[in-house]
Amino acid sequence: RRIWLIMKYGMNSNEMQKTNRTLVLKTLLENGSMTRTDLSARIGLQKATITNIINEFLDLGIIAVDGESASGRRGELICLKLDGIYIMSISINRKDYRVSVYSVDGHMINHIRFEFLEKRDIYEIIRRLKETGKNLIEQYGKDRVIEICLGLPGPYIRKDKDVDREEFLVSGFEQLSWVNIHKELEETFGRPIISEHDAKLLAYAEWKCAEERQTDRHVSLVALGSVGFGIGAGIIINGKIVEGQLGIAGEIGHMGINYNGKHAQNGIQGTYEYCAGTESAVRYMLERLYEFPESPLTEKSSYWEILDAYKNGDPLAVYAIDKMAWMLGYGIASIVYIINPDCVILGADYPDLPEFLEKVQRSVSQFVHPSIMENVSIRCTKLKEDTILLGGYYIALEKLFKNNLLLERIRQALC
Repeated sequence: RRIWLIMKYGMNSNEMQKTNRTLVLKTLLENGSMTRTDLSARIGLQKATITNIINEFLDLGIIAVDGESASGRRGELICLKLDGIYIMSISINRKDYRVSVYSVDGHMINHIRFEFLEKRDIYEIIRRLKETGKNLIEQYGKDRVIEICLGLPGPYIRKDKDVDREEFLVSGFEQLSWVNIHKELEETFGRPIISEHDAKLLAYAEWKCAEERQTDRHVSLVALGSVGFGIGAGIIINGKIVEGQLGIAGEIGHMGINYNGKHAQNGIQGTYEYCAGTESAVRYMLERLYEFPESPLTEKSSYWEILDAYKNGDPLAVYAIDKMAWMLGYGIASIVYIINPDCVILGADYPDLPEFLEKVQRSVSQFVHPSIMENVSIRCTKLKEDTILLGGYYIALEKLFKNNLLLERIRQALC
């Protein structure tokens, strides 16, 4: 295996050692407690190599011994002990910013949310965000926060990753394009950070946790999220985020699905996000409000109030949510034909209710052949925590693995 890896990747001995250590770290993080024998078999490294790496980790104090193996054989179960080392994940959208601190093994240990006023001032928002992030870094330790990921709404265009050229085309939040948030945070935190479209982070979290991966590690999926007006999607194929030339792959919210429809806020006619974003339910309710005088809904009712009325069977709410579901399914039908994913997952802002999902699936089935429908699952998310922030954690960790940086950052944190 060692010769094969050297031939495939052109590694020298030092690079090979870094890669071996990374493999051990990654395998222990993903599987928890394991014996040295199981670890050797899983990774494909010789037992002597595993022993040397584990001894090195024991000297660093990042390995704990955990009793007997699960199979009943005598032998030490070893696991990572990475207390006091963290990853930060940040997300900003039209309505709020959120910041979470994760332990390296993926447990959220702190979460801060700041909701914007109706009249948003982007400069005040960024000032507060920088202050929040800086305070958390000082609280947990600059060297102990080993990676930071920033999730941004889209379309988020990266014209040249090596040049300071980024652009935001966010419907209903044009102020976002006035500030290079990525650059501002890097300067404030004094370190490089990762930035990614928030829908892609959502999709990556779904993929990492998907029950479908139990039977197929290469399952492909599309995850849809809607925060009010917009709809974003992330596409995962063979474990990789589909980026596209400018990084905007998955911007399905700008897909036209109703040429004769009303104009959206950005002037584009009949877009998917205008027709099927969660905020569309408010518009559908208002269109027929005066036909339902017995409804508890009013001109000031929010999406969440409509959703509560829907759960209680209010006919006006049922009409509004059902129409949103039908339009949502209409767009998913196009996604199924273009991407042909194993799974389509609806984000947490869409109702996780059987009747809603059944309406979406019926809409899709009107346009997708039955032999295709039976090979794609459409379901609501099963994740209870913030999927964008969780995706930021996973992406940050994956970058550390990919660049063989995790052990180096751990060493720096422990010095």
